[in-house]
Amino acid sequence: MAATKLQSNWTAVSFDSTPISRVTQVSFTQGGSLTAYAADGDHFPTVIVNTMSKPKATVTSGDAAALMAIAPGATGTFSAIHKDAKGEVGGDILYVLANAVAENAETSGAHGEFGTATLSLMAYSSDGTTNPLSFTRA
Repeated sequence: MAATKLQSNWTAVSFDSTPISRVTQVSFTQGGSLTAYAADGDHFPTVIVNTMSKPKATVTSGDAAALMAIAPGATGTFSAIHKDAKGEVGGDILYVLANAVAENAETSGAHGEFGTATLSLMAYSSDGTTNPLSFTRA
């Protein structure tokens, strides 16, 4: 069957080649930042450009100790596969955030509930022009 073009569940999540298990949530953002220009009595922008992109990712896991062990400032590659909803070949999406820098990890848990931790990561470009965030169909 053909890929569904719908995603469900995450697999092969890792930071700096260390697997992260019990993943319940992953998010990636392109981090675009728009700047608008207006002058000479304009009431609306006449030019809008993306002046800076700051790609980011976050991951939430039930394995709180694994995420809390990643120190702020640690650098590596963060990757995750978002599975095809029906597991069809060619329907997965592989995300890779190169030059990922751990920003912060936080953990919480309510009485009688499972605890979780969330790790946030930012990324930089090695040359200022290459996007550190990429994705491909797998």
